Amino acid sequence: MKSLLKKTFLLIGQFLLRYGLGIVLIWLGIMKFKNLEADYIQEAMAHSILFKWLLKCLTIYAFTQIIAWIQIVAGVLIILKPVSARLSRWGGVLAMLIFLAGILVFFSSEIVWLKGYGFPELSRAGQGLIKDFMLFGAAAWCFSDSL
Repeated sequence: MKSLLKKTFLLIGQFLLRYGLGIVLIWLGIMKFKNLEADYIQEAMAHSILFKWLLKCLTIYAFTQIIAWIQIVAGVLIILKPVSARLSRWGGVLAMLIFLAGILVFFSSEIVWLKGYGFPELSRAGQGLIKDFMLFGAAAWCFSDSL
């Protein structure tokens, strides 16, 4: 009984991890076509030591659309695992890069912490970025599962 329960929840977890991540990536990518998302990203990038320079090369709207398409493609590729493990692997790589960028912004931007409080009080931007740690793990699992 315990073995059956373990296998059942393992399959449910794996299914939701892969297809949930794919849906989240596609959904977040679609949301990035809205100007409100571009404004959030611009604020994070403007305060990040690592990404501030990008705003000099691209408009925030062009950059956000590039991210949007990468997220949508990554989500679709991850979902395609039953069709092609190789394509799904590339989706995992793209997703890891996306979430790694979020993690880097988390560590390199002052907007992560609630002004006047500091650690451990996260600002709204920090709350939005902290999810990238878990999503990076899901993307890494999807990549490794596709090898």
